[in-house]
Amino acid sequence: MKIYLLITILVATALLGLYLYQTPIPLNTLKAKYTDEYSHFIQLNGLDVHYKKKGAGFPVLLIHGTSASLHTWGQWEDELSKKYTTYSIDMQGGGLTTPPPDHDYSIAAYLSLIVAFILELGIDSFYLAVNSLGWHTAWAYAVHSPLANRVKKLVLVDPSGFIDPNLVKPLVFQLAQFDVLFKIIENLNTKSLVKKSLREVFYNDALVTEEILNRYNDLMNRSGNRKAFLHKVKQLENGEAANLVKISCPTLILWGEDDIWIPLSLADIFTTHIPDNELIIYPECGHIPMEEKAKESVGDVIKFFEK
Repeated sequence: MKIYLLITILVATALLGLYLYQTPIPLNTLKAKYTDEYSHFIQLNGLDVHYKKKGAGFPVLLIHGTSASLHTWGQWEDELSKKYTTYSIDMQGGGLTTPPPDHDYSIAAYLSLIVAFILELGIDSFYLAVNSLGWHTAWAYAVHSPLANRVKKLVLVDPSGFIDPNLVKPLVFQLAQFDVLFKIIENLNTKSLVKKSLREVFYNDALVTEEILNRYNDLMNRSGNRKAFLHKVKQLENGEAANLVKISCPTLILWGEDDIWIPLSLADIFTTHIPDNELIIYPECGHIPMEEKAKESVGDVIKFFEK
């Protein structure tokens, strides 16, 4: 009897796996849907890198977080490009940029890509805005890069890099820690997980529209991006508060008051250690103010740039 029960379970599991299996979306299909007249592709560090350049004026470089793409900055770009030249980049393993074959998602690897981008496009000085994991790359650039003096102002949007011991990790980050689940998730339809995660990063669930859900899910299903996300989670690095003291440029810190991924309680680390900083908190807002409070947050950024 037990052997029949085991066989039944195995067959049911196999059928469920086949039902949930998700093949990667062809890159050409994604390019047709998620590029426009502002999109460009260049070869950097052996990767095919997607970026957008929009507007005219002083350069503003926009860096997205772990599971996002350059599209997260779309509403900011629309406003900033009226006065500035915006450059947004799909970082390695995100959006339409190639995942690195060596699965290196260290801060050093991110920093190397940013430096290569700056040099390739000949950007002599710029403002830098980053969200979530992007902050770690930002301070590494602002502190360790030989080109650090090119950053004239810095914007940190719900920055990561430090851990609240009382915080329960988001489900998708917990799942990524288990190798067996790692392999399963890599090949499954992740739309339900993506939807759950978006409802965590947005305070207002009504803003998680089908368009936004499809965009995040589609780009997660670019060949290699699901595996890339899991490698990124395993390679997350903690920051060093002492390094924040070395940031010499004026810094604006924006934070969603209701961010459950990176709670506002961590803002003290940044405001205490960064010498020249200003903090703005958005009520009823989660982890991505540039999407949830786009008009208000970009307005604050423009005021900061114009000071």
